[in-house]
Amino acid sequence: MKFAPLRDPSSVRQCDSRSAALSRLGGGSGWTRRVSTACTCLAIVFAAALPTSHSEAGEPAGAFVKQLRGAGYFDTAIAYLDRVDKIKGIDPEFVKAIPLEKAQTFIEQALVTRKSDDRDKAFVSAEAELKSFLKNKNHPRRSEANLQLGKLQMIRAGQLIAGEPTADKRVRGRSSYLEATKTFDGIVATLKTKLEGMRGQKIDPEADPEAAALRDQYRFEYLQSQLNAADAMLQAAKTFDDPAKGGKKQLEDAATRLAELNKKYASYVPGAMALASLGEIKELLGKKNEALDHYIRMFEQPDVDPLREPKYKSASGFIRIKLAEDPPKYKEALDRTENYGKQVRPNEATLPSVQDFRIQLAKAYLAKAADSSLKKGEISRAKSSARELLADAKKVPGPHVEETESLLADLGIESKAPTMPTAEPPKSFEDAIEKANQILSVSTELEAAIKVLEGQPETDELKKQQADLTKQITESRSIGIQILRNGLVMTTSETPPESIHQARQILAYFLYQSRRYRETLVVGNFLARNAPGTDLGLKGGLMALRSMQILLAEIPDEENSGLIRQLESLGEYLGQTWPDNPDAAAAKGMQVRLLLDKGDFASAQAMIEKMPASSERGSFKRLLGRLFWNDSVNARVQEKDEEKSAELVARAKTSLQQGLDEISGALVEAEGVEAALVLAKIHLLQGNSDQALKVLDEETYGPLKKLSSMSDLSDTFAGQAHSTELKALVGQMLASDTPDQYLGRMTSTMAKLRESFQGPEAQKNLTNTYMVLATDLKGQLDTAAPAKKAKLVDAFQVMLERLSGTTQDPATLRWIGQTLSSMGESLMQETRPPAKGQAAELLKQSIATFNSLKDQDNQSLLYMKGHSQRLAGEFKASIDTLEKFLQKNPLVLEVQVEAALAYEDWASTLKPSTAYKAYRAALEGSRKNADGENTIWGWAKISKK
Repeated sequence: MKFAPLRDPSSVRQCDSRSAALSRLGGGSGWTRRVSTACTCLAIVFAAALPTSHSEAGEPAGAFVKQLRGAGYFDTAIAYLDRVDKIKGIDPEFVKAIPLEKAQTFIEQALVTRKSDDRDKAFVSAEAELKSFLKNKNHPRRSEANLQLGKLQMIRAGQLIAGEPTADKRVRGRSSYLEATKTFDGIVATLKTKLEGMRGQKIDPEADPEAAALRDQYRFEYLQSQLNAADAMLQAAKTFDDPAKGGKKQLEDAATRLAELNKKYASYVPGAMALASLGEIKELLGKKNEALDHYIRMFEQPDVDPLREPKYKSASGFIRIKLAEDPPKYKEALDRTENYGKQVRPNEATLPSVQDFRIQLAKAYLAKAADSSLKKGEISRAKSSARELLADAKKVPGPHVEETESLLADLGIESKAPTMPTAEPPKSFEDAIEKANQILSVSTELEAAIKVLEGQPETDELKKQQADLTKQITESRSIGIQILRNGLVMTTSETPPESIHQARQILAYFLYQSRRYRETLVVGNFLARNAPGTDLGLKGGLMALRSMQILLAEIPDEENSGLIRQLESLGEYLGQTWPDNPDAAAAKGMQVRLLLDKGDFASAQAMIEKMPASSERGSFKRLLGRLFWNDSVNARVQEKDEEKSAELVARAKTSLQQGLDEISGALVEAEGVEAALVLAKIHLLQGNSDQALKVLDEETYGPLKKLSSMSDLSDTFAGQAHSTELKALVGQMLASDTPDQYLGRMTSTMAKLRESFQGPEAQKNLTNTYMVLATDLKGQLDTAAPAKKAKLVDAFQVMLERLSGTTQDPATLRWIGQTLSSMGESLMQETRPPAKGQAAELLKQSIATFNSLKDQDNQSLLYMKGHSQRLAGEFKASIDTLEKFLQKNPLVLEVQVEAALAYEDWASTLKPSTAYKAYRAALEGSRKNADGENTIWGWAKISKK
């Protein structure tokens, strides 16, 4: 089979969590992977509507939520998402995507939840949030949400029909699969229209990489959705007792879809993967030869990661068909597939498809062993190979285990259950210790078995296995507790203290694992205080601490004062008794976390200050500083309490700086760098741009120093860091008597800023950053002394000329134009247009820059250009430009005012014989639209509005 060769991509971009990777098969060399980020460039932003400074914003919301999910704080993530829309400065697009972020949080929570009821509840919540998000018809992440919804529907369907489902569950599972098909079909229809529209645009990846990236994302989702829709249809058919009869319609529909996908897109991953599913469908329909053809074609695909599992599935199907022939053609089966059995990777060892393949391959070896015409050595080796495959499959719990054990039994291998001591009273203390250790060993094995089960798809059989194992563990611990308590009363003065401590430590462990936390607290506390300085004493004390923490979470606040005192007492004792042990020191950390969870920052801060100098204390100070910072934003934005906000900012600054100063050695965790960025923002908020730069450039934790070495920073962090750097540099230029010394770094930073903004919101984020800078710059220039203003204008003019000659980025060029306009307006002071001298020169450069942009219909561009034209004295051109804006958006008051000012300023330059016409237009409005209404309102109507 041949594959169309691919040109090497000119560049590989870093993609964020919403990026799509579109893989395509190459000629003879394997794979060429296109990793692309989807970018949208449309954003209407007005300087007057922007916040005065991005440093007012809290931490990047997306990164914060991602961190919470990664740490398993799902409830906290949901609580944060419930209030994030009230925090000033959060990206509006993120706010619009809150339901999608909630859905992702619920899905991740479901995947790690052990209780089936809680898992179902999380999946239901995820589906509800996805459907809520999909009401937004125009969000760029809509197709991503649809894909998630479809996959979620398939997961829930799989849960319903797992094991031995009832007839009702089969019907419900089938319905869910068919709903998933409709979801994926909807994605296909939407993306097909978008891709057809792009086809006519002849996108050049080098000239317009963002449009090319968006096209690749759409194409990936388009193909993946086709594959998913067909797979959902196939799974729906398999819910019938006889898929070939009851599900024939679904099977044939799925086969048609998959054949079309493979025919058109065989050189892409989804198109190649379709072969395995096609083979399965033909096998179910009894068309063995067609099934074999598809399986063989799957084998011939390149050896790449995404196609490994489809090849295992195809190998299983190939073996089934060959062994079903009379006589079984085991040789053909082994020749084609036994090599796959030697290539199973560690990360594939627990896949259900691999277990099925192992069993089928073992059957092929057993068929070979049953061939009496072979030599004894060959028969023996065939049995050995089968035994090895079945033993590997048996290690992985799941619905295949029963068949595996049956095949092993045919080979003379029986399963042996671990033996468990009975609850019979011990004969002596030594007998009690021996039995307790035996119980501990057996229960540990059972716990390991449950852990393996948790990674398997949930079925009724799996639930039964988990329930049986859990019951055995519970019973074993109960027996262990009873035996140890009986044994401890048999100690004598000659019993070694170490043995008694060991018994109490095992007893505390059994009690803790049995969730008998009050008893654990008593035994663990007693052990810690009677075995000071020993490892057993420390383990007992830590179990007591953890028990206290759990009890405190369960007991109402008004009833937990006694427990808190015990916690403080034991924590203090452990810290003093095991001063060099990090686990003992963690007792303080436990108390700090408890106080932070309750929002008692003052008490938490006091306790942190009492902790010995350590990396943990530093991390707590940094965490506390970030919490103070977030609260300061809420105090300023929500509560409108500037005094409270300023106090919280001061506390955040102190705590962050102290926490960063306590970093020793190389910084390995991202939270330290993220804390440093918050500190830099605080310095900027307080007008200390020099201090902000020092933090950004610091060798140990400086965000600009650590960008390249920290792999776990969020995708938006680089943009945040360079935005902060740029604002600090502007502040330095404004404060310096020699601003030109910063020109080189400013130019370099702006280039890095453009590169760091990636993803669908790249242009919008870059535009927002530039707009805020322009607004800040104008405010500073307006208040600067004349001599200082002249130096600043000269320095910025040189920098802007450099930039304009090196970039075609529309956001950057708009910023250059607006900055030139701001400087020109500042030099005009209170004089009326037209501008004179250097102010006029700057305004003309501003207009020329605006005219160089391609998108002359951009609303923010029209407003800024019209404003510059008015100041420069190009009054008719200004009115024409502003009219173009108002034809689409007549209700924007700022633009109506600008147009009235243009007429008024124009009138002041005309002869009296004609000036009255301009004055009348300024007062009464002009430029009739199709409805006979004035597009430009004039002062009379503006005053009424």
